[in-house]
Amino acid sequence: MLDQVTTGGKLQRARGAIDLCLDGGGLQRMYQSGSAKVILPKVQSRVPEAVLINTAGGMTAGDRFSYGLTVGNGARMTATTQAAERVYRGAEGAAELDVELTVGDGARLHWLPQETILFDNSRMRRRLTARIGADSELLIVEPVIFGRTAMGERLTAGHFTDTWRVYQGDRLVHAEATRLDGDLTDMMQRKATAGGAVAMATILYVAQDAEARLEQARGLLEAREGVAAAASAWGGKLVLRFLADDAAAMRRDLMRFLTRFRMTDLPRVWQM
Repeated sequence: MLDQVTTGGKLQRARGAIDLCLDGGGLQRMYQSGSAKVILPKVQSRVPEAVLINTAGGMTAGDRFSYGLTVGNGARMTATTQAAERVYRGAEGAAELDVELTVGDGARLHWLPQETILFDNSRMRRRLTARIGADSELLIVEPVIFGRTAMGERLTAGHFTDTWRVYQGDRLVHAEATRLDGDLTDMMQRKATAGGAVAMATILYVAQDAEARLEQARGLLEAREGVAAAASAWGGKLVLRFLADDAAAMRRDLMRFLTRFRMTDLPRVWQM
């Protein structure tokens, strides 16, 4: 981890940035710097895939990453991360991740990062901003796991904020914010928060057919012990929430739902 190396008595911090743009003519721009890398693997699908990689091996307080993904008019892209993002304990400040998504008219972007895993005493601030066209299709999934559940870790302290803003033209069509600070395990135990769940996920689908697909989405939510899920649709968007007391079970349900809802396989890194 870069944050374990010191220079002049100060901990080094990881920095990374990605700026990727695809349109109907193919790759237009691919900028990467620091600990953030992006690869475009060969796939059988006609939809290009982008895999984002954090070579620092995780994030900790003081790290800064920014990901910018642009899909030009009429183009399509699926983007994901190589692995789950681990957020380690940190002494000062917070790890920060900014995600900027731009989807042109008639274009489609599926942003499908793997889980974010929060360790005890971790601190993270994440911001997602999306700007889409009137007839664009945007699908986002963001799973979060509270602690290394296989080790029985309890999050006695930590901080997590997650802010989303989605604009269609100049109009704000979706906004939400999560803020957890302090004893995260205690907060997740509260009925108004998560009712004892150790993992949660949000899926947002904004498209012209979003409301029409509500019943289909509900039909794909299979009842499983340890995983609760629900779907709502309004204002041209479909929102699904998952809560689970078993992170592995939630991952299986997410993979099953996304595969069936998208009617295509998830990127290969999700299978590893």
